[in-house]
Amino acid sequence: MKQEDNDKRMTRGMVVLYLLLTLGVGIAVIVGIVKIQFVHGDEWRARASKREAGLRIDPARRGNIYSSDGKILATTVTECDLYLDLYNAPLLDDKGNPVYDKKGRPRETGPITDSNFMACLDTVSFMLAQALPAHSVQYYRDRLLKGRQREKSRRCVLIQRGVPYSVWLDISRLPGWRRGVVKQVDGQSVIRQVRAHIYGNLAENTIGFRNSREKNTYTGLEGYYDSILRGQDGIFNCRRLTMGIWLPDEPRERKEIPQRTDGDRVDTLVVQNKVDGQSIVSTIDTRYQDIAESSLRKALRQYGGSAGCAILMEMQTGYVLACANLAVDTSVHDYMEVRDRNVAVSDVYEPGSTFKTVILSAMLEDPANSIDTAMRLPARYKNFGGKNGEIKDDHGNWDSLSLRRVIEQSSNVGMCDLGWQLYSNRRDTLRHLVERMFPYDKLNPDIKTPEYKTHINNLSASNRDFLNFCYGYSTNVSALRLITFYNALGAGGRMVKPLFCRAVIDRNGRQHEVKPVVLNPSICSRRTALLMHDMLENVVENGTGNNIKNNTYGIAGKTGTAVHNYTNFKRYNASFAGFFPSENPRYTCLVVVKDIPAYGRQAATVFKSIADCVVAVDKRLSDGSVKSAWPTLQEDSAKALQRPYTEKGDQQSIERAYRLLRLPYQSADPDSRWVYYQSATDSTPSTYRPYTPPSGQVPNCYGMTAKDGVELLQSVGYKVKVQGYGRVASQSPKGGAAARQGATVVLTMK
Repeated sequence: MKQEDNDKRMTRGMVVLYLLLTLGVGIAVIVGIVKIQFVHGDEWRARASKREAGLRIDPARRGNIYSSDGKILATTVTECDLYLDLYNAPLLDDKGNPVYDKKGRPRETGPITDSNFMACLDTVSFMLAQALPAHSVQYYRDRLLKGRQREKSRRCVLIQRGVPYSVWLDISRLPGWRRGVVKQVDGQSVIRQVRAHIYGNLAENTIGFRNSREKNTYTGLEGYYDSILRGQDGIFNCRRLTMGIWLPDEPRERKEIPQRTDGDRVDTLVVQNKVDGQSIVSTIDTRYQDIAESSLRKALRQYGGSAGCAILMEMQTGYVLACANLAVDTSVHDYMEVRDRNVAVSDVYEPGSTFKTVILSAMLEDPANSIDTAMRLPARYKNFGGKNGEIKDDHGNWDSLSLRRVIEQSSNVGMCDLGWQLYSNRRDTLRHLVERMFPYDKLNPDIKTPEYKTHINNLSASNRDFLNFCYGYSTNVSALRLITFYNALGAGGRMVKPLFCRAVIDRNGRQHEVKPVVLNPSICSRRTALLMHDMLENVVENGTGNNIKNNTYGIAGKTGTAVHNYTNFKRYNASFAGFFPSENPRYTCLVVVKDIPAYGRQAATVFKSIADCVVAVDKRLSDGSVKSAWPTLQEDSAKALQRPYTEKGDQQSIERAYRLLRLPYQSADPDSRWVYYQSATDSTPSTYRPYTPPSGQVPNCYGMTAKDGVELLQSVGYKVKVQGYGRVASQSPKGGAAARQGATVVLTMK
């Protein structure tokens, strides 16, 4: 009995203890719930909201970059990284024995079975090789097989990066492959939006790369017009549906949402709709760019240069139609557009003889000089004092040359003698003349790329520095600045800024033209431009550039050869700069081939290839419609002697204009209201004769301004309608026709 009582007491004690423990746990749970709900409730609710709801960004689509001939140069495409889940093992039952199907084959567990893998192996290899031809079908087949054999236990094996989305999608749809194509790696989707250059390496430095130095920025046109191309990302509230899937939980109207409070400051984030970026039209013409790159690459391969550039510019607008920048790419062992190496804009070098054009133009503009282009200058060799004053030419057997021939034959001795005669005692004057004419300041072109400072050495430091400067050394320039000068010289002195963007396309499809920018309306006089034009033509006709002479169209240009490395005087920077067709210059071109054992004549052949392509493509040049826009100096002087005149108009207005121009005015009848101009003959000088509108006939208003024509017609009772602007080119009814008073006369202006 006693034992039974003890057992009962022990049982009751255990029950009481259990009840007390249960009560204690219950009380603790209740306290925890109350604490979580009321004490720390706001904190935990905020954490849950942050985890399950938040602001998501919908990236805007970046605008396209088009070429001037209508091709897409850069656009946004979807690409993926192809990862496969290659895990595969025999299916086992509860006892660890293999499971077989109805045909007696062992069943497998894994996303891609062996049978499905082998059935689609060749198809996947072929699809990858077509999309990414850098590797063969066999390469991708071996990669897949090795991955399957070695990595059967791995759930995520990288097969290939940068696979086009369409190919990735087709692979994921193959029989038995859907579950094996990995869609997320480390929580990040394998699908992404990237910038694609449709023509590969063509003009890549001009188009622009993603900047390796600054995050989420670009170089080239991409960088300069980033604010236009980028657009506006969409920001909206959303809630997590499942892992990695978020859905908007409210309309995406624009509003500001406070993010956090720091003292008195509240940081806000604007919730906004997505606005895709606008597109731009570059000045690059793919036809000219392709021939520029292929011709330059051929020359670099032939002579083993280190880098080079070829620039083609439209003379009147400054639009850069081609800009090839090639350097050695060690990854492919060829000359390519290398990232962050814009040879035309960023590289500076001593130009050599192409700079003689700048030096001579500056000398001709100096009012203190009276240079005769027929003057004789020494050639071959001359000592200007001391060992460092020895100058000699590497070619030619002439003891003296005229100034024209000095440029034609690119004589260093002749240029140094001219500079020594005129500026040996006033070297800073020559320096200032050159700096005023040549664009040494930054051009700030509309592409994002480094543009380094250029300068002229101290010409007073030594005679050698001054003599070197006279034939293109002791200064450094960039190719883009040098072509800007030649372009201005070809345009008669009008210097325009090089432009790489032709237009911006708004969201309605309208194009807004980027207008030319005039840097200097006149870097030199008309006479200097004509003289230099004539000399540069002779360089190709009879001088150092005669290897590109042709009978189809004229070329005016200058060869240049500069020592590239002073420890090896057999390596040069060869260049050729000029414009064409010389009869009516419309295009300027510059070619620089660096570090080659050859002279500027070799760079001229690249120039000729580009010019031939332009002449063949531009119908205005190839159909023979181009007429000379460059008169000779004699014709230009004769035009300067001609006095301005007006065909017909109000005599008082015409006389006032002559008086303001300080020109003599001849009139046969000073009292006449209307006069017309009569040209001079052998027996009579030019004069203004009275014009009396015939009674009953429509007056002849040809050559009048709109103001004078309207006033004359209304004074005799006719109504007037004006079309166009300028001066009267035609009228209806014609002058002298019979028309009733009150009739309407239409004046067409041009």
